[in-house]
Amino acid sequence: MASKVILHIGQQKSGTTYLQDVLGHIAEPLAQEAGILYPDSIREVLPDAIENHERATRGLLGGEYPWVSAGDAAGERDKWVRLMDKVRAWPGTVLLSAEALSVIRSAAVVRLLGEFGAARVEVVITTRRLDRSLPSLWQQHVRNGRHSTIEEYFEALVEQRERGPRAIEEELDLHLWRAFGLGGLVRRWAAAVGPDRIRVVINPGSPPDLLWRRFAAAVGARHCAGRASDDVRTRRTHGGLTSEETELMVALNRRLDDAGWSTFERRALREQILLNGLLVRDERGGPVALPASVRDLVTAWAEEDLAALARSGVEVVGRPDELRPAPEPPDVRAPASSEQVAEAAAAAIMAVAPRGRYGPEPRPKTLKTWVRTHVRPEQDVPGPSRPDDAPGAGAPQPDAPR
Repeated sequence: MASKVILHIGQQKSGTTYLQDVLGHIAEPLAQEAGILYPDSIREVLPDAIENHERATRGLLGGEYPWVSAGDAAGERDKWVRLMDKVRAWPGTVLLSAEALSVIRSAAVVRLLGEFGAARVEVVITTRRLDRSLPSLWQQHVRNGRHSTIEEYFEALVEQRERGPRAIEEELDLHLWRAFGLGGLVRRWAAAVGPDRIRVVINPGSPPDLLWRRFAAAVGARHCAGRASDDVRTRRTHGGLTSEETELMVALNRRLDDAGWSTFERRALREQILLNGLLVRDERGGPVALPASVRDLVTAWAEEDLAALARSGVEVVGRPDELRPAPEPPDVRAPASSEQVAEAAAAAIMAVAPRGRYGPEPRPKTLKTWVRTHVRPEQDVPGPSRPDDAPGAGAPQPDAPR
């Protein structure tokens, strides 16, 4: 069994996919130089995938993730078994990264930790300002097919948070605040492993690779921070939707739902629009922004989390004030204009339009060819046309084919 297991548990929208991409690119020097194994799981069958261990954890925790069915969990069981074989075979430190672990309840935390036997378990939580992460999560939901507006989304967040810490800890469907309520997230895992084994890494947003350098220090791989290429360390792994693109996709998702399109059909259409239409535009518009109506409330949530973090005794990598929502100039809050939405709609249509179908019709060489192609043989050609309002106009003639 590994002597130490480091669990990177998210939060969502805090840069987890970016970190997983970097880790996948330096897995070999990380193991050889730092003694830290970042094991293959999904790369076993998808070599070019960004490695993470969420699908494997489904095989253990199953329905603790509300979006995972019993059948899907059973189908991932072998991934967990193979992953644990690698954990047991490695003598040093193993690093596992699965942001979905931030939503699991206390009983599931204990069950997970029990899989690692006598190994020392440490936890790394990456986090980001709520005024950035919550709007980013909404656009991700829209990208995945939901059609609530951002106002409806925040109404639901308020209602869920007002149900209180106990409900959030116990009720399966309140998973969003189990992940994004930083104070509760830290308390839950500290109760299981101890606050001295938890590090909270703050994503400051820029420069792009500062998050990676902080994360590398948190997991004991500071000297490997420069092993990834500049391209890997500075690139973005998720192309988020802009304000007008999200507005367009909300309307499209609602229409697809009303029209009864299947899940597969909807996903295929969205991906074609996104990858070939919206995400490749040069001028895409502004980012999804926090509605002005909830800015004070989100700021209050952030202050609650900062106070809980200060009391927790866990190590913080970064400056806590980087988690405070920052005031934005008024123009950043401006809603998408109709012209911007129209440009996004035009790009979406062109992404799915069957261009070859609309090619020019070959021009006939003679009038006789045109007549033979377009006119029924039984018609008088040429002949006087009957007025549209004449009796029988438009009706088939007795000798005309029906």
